[in-house]
Amino acid sequence: MPSFRWLPLAGLLPFCAAAAAGDAIVSALPLIALALSLLVIAVLTLYNFKLKARYQQLCLQQQQLNQFLQRCDDYIAVLDANLTPQYTNVSLSAACPTDDSQLPLYLQPEGNSLLLSQLQPADNWLGEAWLQQGDGKRLALSVAITRLNDAPAQYLLLARNIDDLKQRQQQLEQDTLRDRQTGLLSPLLLNEYLHSCIQLSGKSQPNFALLLVKFSQLLGERPVNPNITLPQAMPKLAKALAQLAGPECILARYNSDTLAVVVPHHLCRAHVEITLNRLGHKLLTLSESAGFNPGLAVQTLVGISLYPNDGQHASELLFAANAALQQASKTGDSQLAFASRTLQQRAPEYLALEAELHKALQRDEFELYYQPRYSIGSNRIVGYEALLRWHNPRRGVLLPQHFLTLADETGLIAQLDQLVFQKCCEQQLRWQQTDISRGRMCLNISGLSLKQTQFVSQIAAQLQRCGLTADQFEFEIEEPLLLEADSLVNDNLQQLAQMGLHLTLDNFGTGVSSLSVLKQFPLHGLKIAALCIKDMEHNEQQRNITASLIRLASYLQLDVIASGIENEMQAYLLHVMGCDILLGHLFSKALPAAEIPLLLAKENKLVRKQVS
Repeated sequence: MPSFRWLPLAGLLPFCAAAAAGDAIVSALPLIALALSLLVIAVLTLYNFKLKARYQQLCLQQQQLNQFLQRCDDYIAVLDANLTPQYTNVSLSAACPTDDSQLPLYLQPEGNSLLLSQLQPADNWLGEAWLQQGDGKRLALSVAITRLNDAPAQYLLLARNIDDLKQRQQQLEQDTLRDRQTGLLSPLLLNEYLHSCIQLSGKSQPNFALLLVKFSQLLGERPVNPNITLPQAMPKLAKALAQLAGPECILARYNSDTLAVVVPHHLCRAHVEITLNRLGHKLLTLSESAGFNPGLAVQTLVGISLYPNDGQHASELLFAANAALQQASKTGDSQLAFASRTLQQRAPEYLALEAELHKALQRDEFELYYQPRYSIGSNRIVGYEALLRWHNPRRGVLLPQHFLTLADETGLIAQLDQLVFQKCCEQQLRWQQTDISRGRMCLNISGLSLKQTQFVSQIAAQLQRCGLTADQFEFEIEEPLLLEADSLVNDNLQQLAQMGLHLTLDNFGTGVSSLSVLKQFPLHGLKIAALCIKDMEHNEQQRNITASLIRLASYLQLDVIASGIENEMQAYLLHVMGCDILLGHLFSKALPAAEIPLLLAKENKLVRKQVS
């Protein structure tokens, strides 16, 4: 025990001795009171000393805490039940000046969901939130909130600014998905996209293509601008690639000097080599389009692989396209090569045919042949179908199947449609003047023509020039066009029908037309596909299907025409089923206009009487 605590006790000892000796207790009371007072004073002095020391310690701790809160980069706040700040440290106040309103903490970087909705049911909350600053920008925070007491509810908020971390994560993700230099898809995403294309491939869309476009700076040639290098040129080359390839192709970075183009399924339909060869040769001009030739001497190579011909997996398609690049490098500057030898051999032939087709339109190398439509009931010819023939100086007479797909791919089909209609009008006028005109003149119209805003006015102008009426003509329309028709196609069909043109759905029975499609458009007739007629006399199921199609047309009050009639039994069966208008080699093949008068002279002998 400390010595100062013994002092009051020592003062009491004489009095205690006197009391023990028998002295009067009363005489000792003042001294006892004095001693007790001294004891109390000593105790109070000691307690005050301890309080002062504790106070100094608490002040030091408070000073240290204030310094910590002032210097802490993290955000600290005490909040009431409505998340209204009762205390905020300097960092939080600087990030978001607070007043008496609720702390604007949101659950998403965009949106109106406040953190308060998640906090109320729980005592604690841990997660990411976004603090809206005065300028409207939202700051990403890692937040921990703990309930301090219940009545009234108070919360302690501890938060850390993770906005820079989020931006770095986003940049890392962006680098994974996009090439930072060019902005194109990354090699990783290119591989994933190829896998997706493989999964989406099927019977209706079996093909898609991969083009690798490789650039290399030619050494030994003096560049106009020595400050430009190939890596510096890649962003502009990528931009030029996007413009040339078009919005429907997928672009990616394959490696440091090679870009990739994925041509989707719907662009790789009939004669895919035409599309790919044309696109590849467009890409060969990429360096010139970007302005680096001859400013930067660049060699351009294009390698093409096709799914599934050149590979069943993404790695195989990439390997095949790389092999094609190597093959292209052996043929000289700015060359293209297919991985498939067959496509490599066919592509130049189609390019030559395309050039010849352009010249044919300029030189009018086309002629119309006419195949008669025959009515079994009246035993007469009731119309003609106009079929195009191309008198190619090098290849001879070409049938439509040899060049119409190419015309469609190149966009020349619309010019051919106008040419055919012009020739039909001129021929109809000549027959009308010689009194041998029979019924409507029928011709096929492409989807591209019906998607043009001026198509109806062009048809009307041609009719006016020849002094003919629209009801003298019939347009056959392919089924896929109606399945994919937009408002412009629908409007054009409605206007043609209002003019008096007869509209017929071609090749009915081979597609997937529904009743809603047949009722949606202003159709006047159906032309049953030759595939439905072939061998029907030997196949009961085929006969039943054809009979059902004819009954359906009858219910819809549509005319029915059957094509591809090869023998009298087919003609007889169709007549019994209710189809009266037929055409095929049984009656006549397609003939030039000069031979039509001879055909009319024997029209009642085209089919034996027993058929009717």
